[in-house]
Amino acid sequence: ELTPGVLFANRYRIDQIIGRGGMGVVYKAADTQLDETVAIKTLPGDVMSRSPEDLERFKREIRLARKITHRNVLRTYDYGEADGVYFISMEFVRGYTLAELLEEAEAHQMATRVAMGIGRQICRGLEAAHEQGIIHRDIKPQNVLIDHKGEVKLMDFGIARMAEAHEGMTQAGLIVGTPHYM
Repeated sequence: ELTPGVLFANRYRIDQIIGRGGMGVVYKAADTQLDETVAIKTLPGDVMSRSPEDLERFKREIRLARKITHRNVLRTYDYGEADGVYFISMEFVRGYTLAELLEEAEAHQMATRVAMGIGRQICRGLEAAHEQGIIHRDIKPQNVLIDHKGEVKLMDFGIARMAEAHEGMTQAGLIVGTPHYM
């Protein structure tokens, strides 16, 4: 875990933890070279010995996500390794996940009009990914970020794959995704 205030990778001043996921921790940080706020997603340094597949998924996430340029897809900037920690730098968006908004909503439901607007933006982001031949494979409320203006950003392309890929990291007969949303 990175400490707030520390300079990471000789470039990013860590501000705070903004999330934890299955593969690592996400931080809000200041890019000292470009003077802008970014999000840094990290993997533990022992990932190579523990799970080389996780590192390959992490690398693939940036390769695929960088191909998509659309207002409804979170921009991914860079991939690297520093002090034994693998990381991705990406656009920082001040907002909430769809999961957080649903948790706060009365009866965990949104007004139809709001839900339709969010759904349309999710579809636009997916359309942009599909135009690049990328299938997300893990659409769920936790991977949909909504900013203060109501703009949606799809994120977490960790298990995405190219549509035309006939082989890859998924073994024949193996299903990937979040079971509750599959």
